[in-house]
Amino acid sequence: MTETAARHYEYVVHDEAHYARDFDKHLHDSSADFWRRYGGQPDVRGKRVLDFGSATGGMIHRLMQAGAASAVGVDLDVGSSNYARQRLTREWGDRVTILCQDVRTVAVEPVDLIVSQNTMEHVSPLQEILDAVVRLCKPGGEMYFGYAPLWHSPFGHHHNPRTNLPWLHLLRGDRIVLDALERKIGRKYASIPDAGFNRATASDFRAAFASQPAEVIALRRNPGSGGWKSLVSQLLLIPAAIPFLEKYLTTGMYWHLRKMPETVPQDMEIER
Repeated sequence: MTETAARHYEYVVHDEAHYARDFDKHLHDSSADFWRRYGGQPDVRGKRVLDFGSATGGMIHRLMQAGAASAVGVDLDVGSSNYARQRLTREWGDRVTILCQDVRTVAVEPVDLIVSQNTMEHVSPLQEILDAVVRLCKPGGEMYFGYAPLWHSPFGHHHNPRTNLPWLHLLRGDRIVLDALERKIGRKYASIPDAGFNRATASDFRAAFASQPAEVIALRRNPGSGGWKSLVSQLLLIPAAIPFLEKYLTTGMYWHLRKMPETVPQDMEIER
């Protein structure tokens, strides 16, 4: 991430009760919803896993409960990472490692499975960050990147401000989002990227993922967790087939990838 984007995630440290609520929300609600969008949680028994954008650790705790052998969490938010480290160490000891650092500087043994929930719409530069995350997966390992809402979609402002009017942030301009963030957290941002939104489109994400040494097992666009909102999201995909409209109607993307086996260049002699 850029230096300004990194600072976005460190603006304030909350009290323990705040992080405890966030942990429970991720453990019981958002993580479950994330896996529903893939048709179910994969079997992680005996696997080493990594959560990119691990926040307070709810997803990691869920995967450890499901039988993961060990886990690594990577996040830039200091308060969330400190809480996750303390909470998960009490539960799992040294089987869990929480790293509060730029993923491009992370040096760990490649893992069997990577998960990233609602993080990729914030990272910048996108290609560099994705390259760094995929590097941490071992050949044959699986990766799950799910993120929403994308910036140009109806509520890509992430409810800053809270409104039921779709695309208001695009119609009114960046200032309405920046002002809402200032009221919410008491901090001024110079620009939308400075506030942590990379503005990447569906096309940008496809290009970034296409460059990875990975097989696309599945790509689900606009999946929901049920109800009329899910139906509306799926209906948006019909006009989204028109290239000009795609970036405005793609609300989320959920990738399931498998890292390709490492290959030896054809011109390299292999010692026998």
